[in-house]
Amino acid sequence: MRWSSAPSRGQRVLAAVAGPAAVTLIAIPERHPPTAVVAVVYVLAVVIAARLGGALSGIAASLLSFLSLNFFFTRPIHTFVVGAPEDLVSLVVFLIASAVVGVLFSSTVEAKSRAERRELEARLVNRLATRLLSGESTDKVLTGFAEGICDVFELGRCEIATTFTSPASITRTEVEGKPDVIRLAARGRDIGEIKIWSGRDHRLGGDEHAVIQSLATQLALALEGMRLSVEVRRAEFEAQASQLKAALFSGVTHDVKTPLAAIMAAVTSLIDGRGFSDTERGEHLETIRQEAERLHRVVNNLLDVARLRAGALEPVKVVSAIDELMESVLQRLRPLLEERPVEIRVADDVPEVPMDVVQIDQVLTNLIENAIKFTPSGSPITLAAVGSASVVRVTVSDRGPGIPKEDRVRIFEPFERGGTSTSGTGLGLAISNAIVVAHAGRMWVSDNPQGGAAFTFELPCGAEPTQGPREVSDARPGAGR
Repeated sequence: MRWSSAPSRGQRVLAAVAGPAAVTLIAIPERHPPTAVVAVVYVLAVVIAARLGGALSGIAASLLSFLSLNFFFTRPIHTFVVGAPEDLVSLVVFLIASAVVGVLFSSTVEAKSRAERRELEARLVNRLATRLLSGESTDKVLTGFAEGICDVFELGRCEIATTFTSPASITRTEVEGKPDVIRLAARGRDIGEIKIWSGRDHRLGGDEHAVIQSLATQLALALEGMRLSVEVRRAEFEAQASQLKAALFSGVTHDVKTPLAAIMAAVTSLIDGRGFSDTERGEHLETIRQEAERLHRVVNNLLDVARLRAGALEPVKVVSAIDELMESVLQRLRPLLEERPVEIRVADDVPEVPMDVVQIDQVLTNLIENAIKFTPSGSPITLAAVGSASVVRVTVSDRGPGIPKEDRVRIFEPFERGGTSTSGTGLGLAISNAIVVAHAGRMWVSDNPQGGAAFTFELPCGAEPTQGPREVSDARPGAGR
């Protein structure tokens, strides 16, 4: 859609005069149509004048038509004297009717013009808002907006410059002279300007300037809203970063301090103590070994988070049996399990899985350690594996307090801990989920039918990933995402 500019003064005068003059030419022949027919044609001339020149042209055309009808077609002809009273009444009625028709018609045309103006503004603003929300760069959005203004108003050139974006410009034709400058202001402060140059064959009128000013106001508000949105997101990121740093400091302080304190106590006892039996010395050394391994796991988790954020958590897959890996992990964690009953359930038809054994070992280790950490001593833990030709599903179930539904997505985020947890860095589940997703699988938590929580992850059996990474969700086994 192109903007229809208002007629100039010369166009208004021509519209007011040309119609009545053309109709008056009918009076030149000696035998012309009846006066009533001529009067109707004059009304048509008034309508055309109102359409082309506006209300004032319509009124002027009705006056000229009235005088022409009196002078050329009402007896006595070629005078402004009216011989019969009924002719005078007819002329007055004609003047009133033609003027009213002209004014009403011009009002309708102006209303249509205003509607087109609002539609034009809405289209350009909607295009601006849509492109801003679509994620396109601001430079491209401003260039497209400048292009739209040039096309609609037939401008030779348009430039848009703001205080926080790169300049955008569109040139349609060669331009000369100084541009019209329209300020971009939002919330009482200038944020830039729009410079426009009229085309050689088209000069901007007052209405066009008003429309461009309105569009400039809408653009300024949109850009200011975008700037504020960016600032809000930046503030949220900074707050989240501060929160993560605080959580990291709190969790790491606890998880590092506890094993270090145990190691220091055991080492001090071995150095200062005398008369230790071989059994007591072995217990101290075992304590040192276990706490060193615990400290090693904390450090590894932090390194894995760094790799996860750097996008370097790429699995090196080897086709392996999941049941053998489960037994290996349980054997390694046997000292932590103490007297807990542990049950392994593996279906007969579970196929081998292409996986990074070290990474899936870490997933199982984190899930089992969580089950040990957050459940009563002596409560049972169950590891189950089922599979099909396309996927293998592994579940680690415990008899603890379970996970509230409102926390079942949040606990898979880094540094997030369940509502019942007061210790730990909150990294184990986040790392486990990232590893599973890197294997093109998925992980979720649900209720254990026998009480407690059941953490489940799936791995595809294909040599290549059969599906893209999927988000963590609170879902029962087999439920959709």
